[in-house]
Amino acid sequence: MDPRQELVDYLTRQLVGPAGGDDEVLDAPPDRQYLMGTLYPQQAELQRQLAVTGDEPEAPGAELSAPDVSPAADPVPETNSWLPASLGLSFYTDATEVEVSCTAARYETRRGEAGRGRRWHRIPLRPETHQIGPDRQDVPVLDDRARIQVTRRRYGDGTLITVALINDRHHDSSGGKTPNWDDMLFQCGLTVRPVDGSVLPYPSVRLASRDPEERELRLQYRHVITHAVGHGCAVREERGHDGRVELLACEVLPRAEVPAVRAGGPLDAPVLNLPHLADPAVDRDQLREELAEFAAAYHGWYVAQRSVEVPEWGREAAERILDRIHRAVTRIDAGVRTLCDPGRPDVLDAFRVAQRAMLLQMRHSAPDQAGQRRLRSDAVALDPPVDPHAAWRPFQLAFFLLALDGVVDPGHEDRATTDLIWFPTGGGKTEAYLLLAAFTIALRRIRGEGGGTTVLSRYTLSLLTTQQFQRAATTICALEHLRRTEPGLGLGTEPITIGLWVGDTTTPNTYQSAKKAFDEQRAASHPEDVFILDRCPWCGTRILPPSWSSVRADYGVRAGTDAFAFHCTRDACAFHDVLPVAVVDQHLYEAPPTFVLGTVDKFARLAWEPDSGRLFGTGTGHRPPSLIIQDELHLLTGPLGTTVGLYEAAVLELCTGPDSHPPKIVAATATIRRSAEQVRALHHQDVQLFPPSGLDARDSFFAVPDAGRPGRLYLGVMAQGHTAGRGAVATTAAMLQGVHQLPEEHRDAYWTLVAYHHSLRELGRTVTAAGDDIPAQLRGLDEGAGTRELAGDQVQQLDSSVRRADQPILLDRLEKPWNDPRAVSFLPCTNMLSVGVDVKRLAYMLMQGQPKTTAEYIQATSRVGRHRVPGLVVTYFNATRPRDRSHYETFVDYHRALYRYVEPASVTPWSLPARRRALHAALVILVRHRLGLAAENQAGRITDHREEAARIADALAVRAATAERGAAGADADTVRTEVRAELGYLLDSWYRLAGTAAAEGKHLYYRNQGKGQHNLLKAFEQRYGLWETPNSMRSVDRECQITVTGAGK
Repeated sequence: MDPRQELVDYLTRQLVGPAGGDDEVLDAPPDRQYLMGTLYPQQAELQRQLAVTGDEPEAPGAELSAPDVSPAADPVPETNSWLPASLGLSFYTDATEVEVSCTAARYETRRGEAGRGRRWHRIPLRPETHQIGPDRQDVPVLDDRARIQVTRRRYGDGTLITVALINDRHHDSSGGKTPNWDDMLFQCGLTVRPVDGSVLPYPSVRLASRDPEERELRLQYRHVITHAVGHGCAVREERGHDGRVELLACEVLPRAEVPAVRAGGPLDAPVLNLPHLADPAVDRDQLREELAEFAAAYHGWYVAQRSVEVPEWGREAAERILDRIHRAVTRIDAGVRTLCDPGRPDVLDAFRVAQRAMLLQMRHSAPDQAGQRRLRSDAVALDPPVDPHAAWRPFQLAFFLLALDGVVDPGHEDRATTDLIWFPTGGGKTEAYLLLAAFTIALRRIRGEGGGTTVLSRYTLSLLTTQQFQRAATTICALEHLRRTEPGLGLGTEPITIGLWVGDTTTPNTYQSAKKAFDEQRAASHPEDVFILDRCPWCGTRILPPSWSSVRADYGVRAGTDAFAFHCTRDACAFHDVLPVAVVDQHLYEAPPTFVLGTVDKFARLAWEPDSGRLFGTGTGHRPPSLIIQDELHLLTGPLGTTVGLYEAAVLELCTGPDSHPPKIVAATATIRRSAEQVRALHHQDVQLFPPSGLDARDSFFAVPDAGRPGRLYLGVMAQGHTAGRGAVATTAAMLQGVHQLPEEHRDAYWTLVAYHHSLRELGRTVTAAGDDIPAQLRGLDEGAGTRELAGDQVQQLDSSVRRADQPILLDRLEKPWNDPRAVSFLPCTNMLSVGVDVKRLAYMLMQGQPKTTAEYIQATSRVGRHRVPGLVVTYFNATRPRDRSHYETFVDYHRALYRYVEPASVTPWSLPARRRALHAALVILVRHRLGLAAENQAGRITDHREEAARIADALAVRAATAERGAAGADADTVRTEVRAELGYLLDSWYRLAGTAAAEGKHLYYRNQGKGQHNLLKAFEQRYGLWETPNSMRSVDRECQITVTGAGK
């Protein structure tokens, strides 16, 4: 039995019908029972349109004046009615005759049965097939209740044909009469087959694009060909033995399977084995041979790609694609030589330490260790043996070799390239860059280049940051364990530590506030994880007990007015003395952690915090960070990406040492377009996408379709003739009840239904419905096996309103099986789910409306079906939104080439509005932390450093020019001149203010010190100070109060 197919069949019966067999008798009107596949009598939409507008803000009556509801002439206008009277499809062919088949049923109203009200009896109509030539346009069908209409238009050497099934009954809506059920047609079907020709590719405007990336995508997706588009439905293609399209069918509940992806490459290569790579007994020459053989497999694939036949129109695009692959091949080969170079033994030593650390990290992240929280009294294996079969996925090792030269040699040309891991979600990107981070830390220690912060890792959202924090903390514990137990490895005397640098709503920022927070938790009956670290990253023992304890040793926190530290409460744990983890800002500045993990927002604090520069080596004698990691790069877009890009100029300048060598930058994403422009705008560098796609988007050597397991299945629902609210309730109830109908052994796979929303307003509507409308709808779905309960506690929402301390508790609950009393049945959520939430059980999703971007659609739906259970996603389209309707009508083709439709990110950090908002902040950051003017009262001393300040301004202007190089309509030299001039004006204002303060015998402060003092920075809406400066990257817009004049009159 296939439980997913059972669910699809159940949803088809409930949403399209017939639910009770071909001769069913319904107690409810059929147009209320079934959401789709219904054709109403013509002109039936008018009498209900205004009524539904009242309860649905996005109904058609509310939209009639908008420009996007009056498009060009529609070949089948009846399909776009509120109550559709037709469905059909358009295709391109060289045939003159087409064979059209149609099916439908009607429901006869029966009245006056003893003791019962009206009932509706299903009467199937006889299926019909007709051959229609160019001399006929209309053919009456289905007992003259409907007609097939064929419209032909000459186009090039063929004909564009639109075939529609139209309900021929008419309804007089005057007097507010509702359409008669006997005049409606249900479960309508329409198929078309060309008789004397074939179905040709549907003409597309995409073919004419001059954009180089569009041309590459056209080549890589040349296997995805659109043959037809639907009108009021989607289209299913059926192919013959020769692979050609033989039949086109209208689908009201379309389905598309996105193939699962698996790791490709030489999967059985011995060099992928971690214990083998970590073994010092493996000879350097043997390792070189094995790595060279591993790299040769990729080189061989590249050579094979060179010999692939490419159509004439794609030759130029193919060259660009192959050049990128060749660059990756060359860099991997160079990485093998560097790693095994006998003249640089420190590189191989650091590599082996990193492999050992990752081996320990994998073992200690397992569920029997730190993968699950446990009580101090629970038994746990101490120092468990590592997995002898632990292995890298080929792309992870290949990425390490690709990035190696740029990390090892600060002067290497690869330092000027951002390496971007581009791999589907759940593919192992995090482990790939954690290996690189562990290597960078080990190499710096072995080379004796001092401590301080070595790696900066950034995320865009705090939930994502705290989830990744656990994984990174286990890696750092592994390195610190090796440093403590094996001094001979040369990892130095300074502890290897990790710090979480986030806002004060997530963790306390001062020792005082941390002590206060801990004292509150010490007295609480149920302590909360206010310090983010909820368990020991080494053994999984809880840092705070689940309920109040009189035993002080149950609390793994030491908090004082001038210190803060975590320790494992388990006496036998290796980290019982102290955990190498810091979460309090003050602690981070005092002892800069080796690995700093933060949200991008936090970097806005560099302008405000006097000690924050210490993370970059300022005033500590340490070198600046050597490696910068930016995860989920696709989220740095729009206003947030623009603001981050401007601050990034200052951050990267701080990370550039006195030798002018920049840090190595790596980034990761699953969805990206125009990455070169985005990376240049953010990091002022060129980009290397890895692994680069081949000439076919399905094969990048390291990632290939997995034919051995089912992919993620998508269903499309568009309930025409029903309000969006009612249609969504009926769909949700059917999805919930469908799982209840499964045998008990299969229920857990799809028990938790995730409902994804694009706005808090829509989320609120669903949460309200879950308390009333959905349970009522569920009661109506009883087929004798009982209905599913939806009690209050089984419905949990995941959005920004969930308190930080409650998030891990909710994620834990989502892992509970269906028969656990704490299991979650229904999870309405917002885009918090789409960024880094990885719950293995989730496999079932309702997507409420098409998201604004394809990237969000991919990211959100990729959260289900990531593990053992194949995912099922139902996308609910709002029939009144033209964009939703378009996605529904092209459902299958859209899902066959999802990544092709990812939209480019928009990042414009050097645009005039962005410069007005934050250019001065970048200048302040560099002056404050570069020139030794960090203290609060030293802003005025800039007058002693005019030359250095001018050099900083020059450096920022050069970065602006680099970022704008190649941007549309931007001239790099002009931008540099403008930015340098603006910085000159800013410096002049600063000098003047410093002079004014000095003339009064006062200091110039950075932030407000009270009345009578001069200060440089001020918060928005603050009165005194020179420049309004953001505290966070997200405080992008000013708030203002709007008063409606004349209200209430």
